[in-house]
Amino acid sequence: MTAAELLDSLNTLDEHERVEAKRASEAGRSVLETVCAFANEPGLGGGWLLLGVTRDEEAPFPTFAAEGVTHPDKVAADLATQCRDTFNRPVRVEITTEMLDGHAVLVVFVPEAPPQDKPVFFRATGLP
Repeated sequence: MTAAELLDSLNTLDEHERVEAKRASEAGRSVLETVCAFANEPGLGGGWLLLGVTRDEEAPFPTFAAEGVTHPDKVAADLATQCRDTFNRPVRVEITTEMLDGHAVLVVFVPEAPPQDKPVFFRATGLP
């Protein structure tokens, strides 16, 4: 999916089991928790993260807008490295940078882990 398609999905359906949005100025714990969840979710084939968007909490319906990621190349590289090193098994995410409403956003596809690699969990905390 493209950034525009993901934003349209978010504004139509809100976040759901296949699509999440994050402000994500860095590849922090919240992003990694979502990666872990998408990798473990059975039968969906993975999920999409759109980084660099915000939700208007005051709006009566889901309204997401591009805010941008300040250093998209650094955030993408950090996220790829953390997905490789943070979990008990490497999670190979696909990351692209796209322009959306004049802002650089990251589109991240997280594939579902093969059954023999599940559960995926944070190496430092162990199996929950």
